[in-house]
Amino acid sequence: MKKLITLGLGVATLGVVISSRANAQAANNNTTIPFVVVTLFTPGTVAVPLDLGVATAVENEMTRLLRDRQIVSPITGVVIPPEITQVAIGMMTTATPAVREQMEKALSGAGVSNNVTEQLISNLPSLLSRPTAGQLQNALSAFNGFVNNANAAFLVNPPAEFLAVHAILLQVSASANRIPH
Repeated sequence: MKKLITLGLGVATLGVVISSRANAQAANNNTTIPFVVVTLFTPGTVAVPLDLGVATAVENEMTRLLRDRQIVSPITGVVIPPEITQVAIGMMTTATPAVREQMEKALSGAGVSNNVTEQLISNLPSLLSRPTAGQLQNALSAFNGFVNNANAAFLVNPPAEFLAVHAILLQVSASANRIPH
């Protein structure tokens, strides 16, 4: 009976892997980060998609950002001031209450609903220190949602915190997209 259960679990795992790979490959296009399923099966859990090449590229870029702490705005071409860089990196690592408050204050002039701002802010913590599967995509989606809902005055003259978050997300996603897929 125990062998039958083990065999059944093995077949179920294989089915999840094959199904997940097919879905991941079908969803692959130029606008998304590709995922290949690596499965570590534990009863009661679901396989998490992970492309090791993309994960490595993102980790290398994150390590560089944390080491150098110099961010250039892709919009202005100007280096973000160190104290603002510290806030943006803090928001994407530990996200202390003080850092969250400063980020919320900086983004408050965008004219977006609190839900949109909260969606962005809730997807940033640990992105540079301990990212979870899919977190980069969620953060990019939340950032794009914020930009799509922001008023023109905010986008014409955004605060430095916004520029820093934008630059970091752009650098990390560009690094991930350099991996052939």
